Amino acid sequence: MNSEHLSWYVLSKKYVEYLRQFDSLVQNIDYGDNEIKPYIGIVLQINNFNYYVPISSVKEKHYKMKEGKDFVIIKDHSKILGVLNLNNMIPVLSSEASALKYNNINNYRKFKNKKERYKYISLLDKEMKIINARRNDICIKARKLYFEKINNPNSRLSERCCNFKLLEKNIKYLKTKDSTL
Repeated sequence: MNSEHLSWYVLSKKYVEYLRQFDSLVQNIDYGDNEIKPYIGIVLQINNFNYYVPISSVKEKHYKMKEGKDFVIIKDHSKILGVLNLNNMIPVLSSEASALKYNNINNYRKFKNKKERYKYISLLDKEMKIINARRNDICIKARKLYFEKINNPNSRLSERCCNFKLLEKNIKYLKTKDSTL
């Protein structure tokens, strides 16, 4: 299975845009200069591909939702900190993912002051502790979801998922072109 801990990653915007050409369910990560969309990785290793899942900010609707096969709530007691939509996980070339280091976070996000930066890093730390406490569950759900999409492509659950095989095929093409994005 994967390494002992999941970690934060930042993906290349050009790479994600390349994948979005083939599948509109790949989440947009270009929020301008002031925002990053961190990914959790590696949640699944299959067919020589590493899969990463984006974390999403809390919305009011998340308090009414229950966890499912493709949805994980990152909760600290009764407060939801973020959510993982496993259906939006994507295969990523290692050259297109960078570990998010807190001392370099200003390269990805602008902060008004040191206090705002500290609060954001504290949130990331808290989320990651909860995520790693649930690591096995998250990775098992990712694997099951992958095979659900492959084996039952027309199920309601599969329809919410990125097209993993199509993305893998286009990544293989990118590898054979040996091009950089």
